[in-house]
Amino acid sequence: MCYLSSVLSFSKGYQTFEENGKVGMKDEAGNVVLPPSFEALGWSDGNFSVIGEVTGYRLKGFWGIINLKKVFVTPAEFESLVYSGGECIVARKKINAVFYKAGCLNLQGEIKVPFVYDGILVQGLRAMVFNLKGPRYYYGLIDLNNRVLIQMSYKNIYPLGTLRYAVENNEQKISLFDEDGKQVTDFSIDSVSSFYKSYAIVYQNHLQGLIGRDGLVKLETKFNSVKITEEGKVLAKLPNEWLFITDKNQTVKQIFADQLLAVSKKLFIIKKGNAFGVIDEELETKIPIKYESISESGDGTFLAKYNSSKMGVLASNGKTIVPFSFDSLIYEKNNYRAFIKGNGWQLLNPEGKILTDKFYGQLLAPNLFGFATNRKGYWGMVDSKGHEFIHCVFDSLALPIDGLIAVKFKNKYGIINGNEDWIVAPQDFPLQVVNENRYMLKQTENKFIKSLKGEVIYFTPYRLRFDKENFTEFLPDGIEKTISYYGQIIERSTAPEHTEEIFPEQEGLRGIKKDDRYGFVDQNGRLVVANRYDSIGEFHEGLAGVKLLGKWGFVNASDQVVVNPNYDRAVDFKDGLAVASRNHKYGLIDKTGKIALPLRYDFIQRLSDHRFLLSLSGLQGIADSKGNVMIEPRFNSFNLLGAGLIIACQGTKCGVITDQGLSVIPIIYDRLLFSNSKNLFLAERKSEWKEMELQ
Repeated sequence: MCYLSSVLSFSKGYQTFEENGKVGMKDEAGNVVLPPSFEALGWSDGNFSVIGEVTGYRLKGFWGIINLKKVFVTPAEFESLVYSGGECIVARKKINAVFYKAGCLNLQGEIKVPFVYDGILVQGLRAMVFNLKGPRYYYGLIDLNNRVLIQMSYKNIYPLGTLRYAVENNEQKISLFDEDGKQVTDFSIDSVSSFYKSYAIVYQNHLQGLIGRDGLVKLETKFNSVKITEEGKVLAKLPNEWLFITDKNQTVKQIFADQLLAVSKKLFIIKKGNAFGVIDEELETKIPIKYESISESGDGTFLAKYNSSKMGVLASNGKTIVPFSFDSLIYEKNNYRAFIKGNGWQLLNPEGKILTDKFYGQLLAPNLFGFATNRKGYWGMVDSKGHEFIHCVFDSLALPIDGLIAVKFKNKYGIINGNEDWIVAPQDFPLQVVNENRYMLKQTENKFIKSLKGEVIYFTPYRLRFDKENFTEFLPDGIEKTISYYGQIIERSTAPEHTEEIFPEQEGLRGIKKDDRYGFVDQNGRLVVANRYDSIGEFHEGLAGVKLLGKWGFVNASDQVVVNPNYDRAVDFKDGLAVASRNHKYGLIDKTGKIALPLRYDFIQRLSDHRFLLSLSGLQGIADSKGNVMIEPRFNSFNLLGAGLIIACQGTKCGVITDQGLSVIPIIYDRLLFSNSKNLFLAERKSEWKEMELQ
């Protein structure tokens, strides 16, 4: 039998040395113990030690055992030789012309475990052994005299400390066995941790529990997380609680989950532990909770990640539509763009059928024509059926416009249609499609608008903006010309003389800067608001903000001061009100300058529904579109839902109130979401760590 002993102490003081390419050994006094006659000394895993006055040696590529008296304990006949503790050495040798097998020797070179195994892993006085049968390995457990403790019929065996072993069956369920091979628990565990403080954490159905070394349940498997402290205390946390609540504060359903996300067709993506699945509104599982990630893609389908982060597509009933064999998968309405590392991109149909007959280096999101593709550095396009209708021969492709595509081909520029016909032959300067009848040629100094026959319609060095019916030319002096696609000037704005700067038109008037002062001109360039202001805004609802002597007010289009300049800041009028501030406090004023909401807030933000968000001392409130305070600032955040309801949060807790501030759902939840499709609130109540009393 192999015994554990303190034999490692014998290795102290010995060291190897090399001479003429051969290895020998000396003691701590420098005396030669083994002459330099070997290819290596020690063990085949690279470690060197002397155990019980023996060590390993290598000659002619094979390993054997030698003692310090220069006696060969075994011949050099082993492919590998690894010391594994006590008096046991795991060896591997060729037993016939085809097969290598592993066994165990003691320090005297005697075979204690015969060479009948494909692999041996020694753990103390036990060894996990495995053999290949058909396409896979089967594991068992023996002692160091080859007495079978657990039959070699399991998918895996691994130690949990020194006295327990986790044994996994073909159904990927785990049972605990003791060191004598006695089964301690049923095969019902998904996974189990190593023992710590005499406890092991077990995982079942994405939940955690605790067992002792005796295999008895110490903590029921119902917790989101379990941990054992250094003091041996056990802390546990239940999964988060999700409640389905009506706008009458009635709880209609309850479920425990780490995450819950409402998606279409009355379904929810659910997360438990690190696994995702899909349930319906009756909380019935539609897609098993076992995927690394899930997101909704097409109508009733889900992109999922599984099987070592490979991606595939599932139907809402859990059926696999696209197999899990892709490194990236992107849904595009009626297609999937699929990527495999080392190969490239392909196009799939909604049923997962591969449409493209080759892989592409790039396959971009679709445009009106199809999918732009790149292969071997050249660009082309495939349609939604995977047909490469524009071959990958172009240096670059622009986005299609009205059925035409500007391309670069062999460092020349041209325009093609969807049949790859040259509409404009390749030439030296870049081209841009304007519409189905016009294109622009860009030279260094000028831009030329041309017909598809090459006729010059218009040219200019200035910036252009293209619209459907005509285009606009922007001159440096602020003048804008509106030009038809036949080259006719339809409209031309007039710029006042000696103007330094002109701003965009708003309500028929343009702001200008002249003589370092600001005013407004009409469409004919006539000065209608004198240039006497430090700065200006834009006209909105007949009034424009003006700054004079460092303060803001408002004037009308007749150059009359309507609101005196006595504000530090003023924002444009909308719905008859403007946000204004003085001394770092904000309020609302009307178009006569009357205060509609006192200037006492830290900030006011206009909301999309015409109401105002009020901020004061880090808290928020709501005013209506007329400036009436509906909710005083006493909440940390708001989510306006419509129908008079608001999700409001105080600190870390959330609830629902009306737009008059009345409570609908108490502010007691850690998270609160509203599902329009379900017309329900999803309320999350997070669990907390608690010290547990064990069974």
